[in-house]
Amino acid sequence: MDADKLFMKMKDTSKESYRIKSGLYTAGKIFVKFIVFPLVICAVLAGGVFTAADAVISEGKGATGIFLKFTKGKRSNKSVIPPAEENCEEKENNEELLQRLYEFDKEAVPDGCVGIVPVSLYRQADEGYVYISDAGEKKQLDAAWYTKDKLAVVFEESDDYQALIIHTHGTEAFSPDGALYTEPGSYPRSSLKEENVVCIGDIFEDVFNEAGIKTLHCEIPVDKESYSKAYSNAAKIIKEYLKEYPTIKYMFDIHRDAVELSDGSKARMVTAVDGEAAAQLMFVVGTDRLEDENVNWKDNLTLAVKLQYALDNKYPGLMRPINIKQGAFNQFYTPLSILIEVGSDGNSMQEAKRSAKILAEQMVKTIKEG
Repeated sequence: MDADKLFMKMKDTSKESYRIKSGLYTAGKIFVKFIVFPLVICAVLAGGVFTAADAVISEGKGATGIFLKFTKGKRSNKSVIPPAEENCEEKENNEELLQRLYEFDKEAVPDGCVGIVPVSLYRQADEGYVYISDAGEKKQLDAAWYTKDKLAVVFEESDDYQALIIHTHGTEAFSPDGALYTEPGSYPRSSLKEENVVCIGDIFEDVFNEAGIKTLHCEIPVDKESYSKAYSNAAKIIKEYLKEYPTIKYMFDIHRDAVELSDGSKARMVTAVDGEAAAQLMFVVGTDRLEDENVNWKDNLTLAVKLQYALDNKYPGLMRPINIKQGAFNQFYTPLSILIEVGSDGNSMQEAKRSAKILAEQMVKTIKEG
């Protein structure tokens, strides 16, 4: 902006007129230079700072966990769909819990141990999108391309078994409730159902059956016999089930993850739901990149995106990015199949159970809607 252009020189050459107009011209230049310009500059800078600050505040403390970045804020005319059952009291409870949920006192970890650190691996996507991790590359996927499509299976009420819950790594267990540390390199495992991820499978079985999706639950911890051969042994079990129950259309492999932070600490991937701590969840979708048999993997991805999009809107912070992998993970034996990571070994069993019930209920809704 040029002050000379704003206050053009006067053409009236009379001395008195010239003197008055010249004075006005000088005053105008001073006003623009020392008042208008500084105000404009401050406004621009303030706008940039507030926009960036809004981005950090809107994502919340730990909202993106170890992926937290200072990014330019984004605005959308679309509104986030709130949880149908959410009320002001529940929202306040979640906010209060989130404020303290990611606090961790490193001094509480004894020498020779590693901390069980609360983190969030949630990534907030733009409106209409979901986050995926494709072979490690984080990017956003347009959910509309998937949510507009029907599932590969049209649900129909039936007395026949339609779903199978299995646990390829069934001995995967959780940390004790409230645990702050553990031994380095330890990964909790147990062959006892009440202590491992097979217990989580009961929740899916109960919710599905109660909703009219007749479900079988294979309680065999497949990896107990051999961890390295777990997937090949699981494939044999799946084939046996399908031979006896050929009406099975959905197969869900329930796991729990294990994530180690850069300092060797164990990650407790957690968020707040209805005022309580809940384990974060992740869908794993195999592809045909290594196994040509997995021809229906995009159908599986469609189911994962539909679920992810619905849960991101209802429970922001609950879902980690969908993990698209090179291998197939036995996901080609049924028309629809997903591997589900319920929390990590840093989470407690109670945190995992809370999240499993939320997911199971949404899966029923999505399957029935198609």
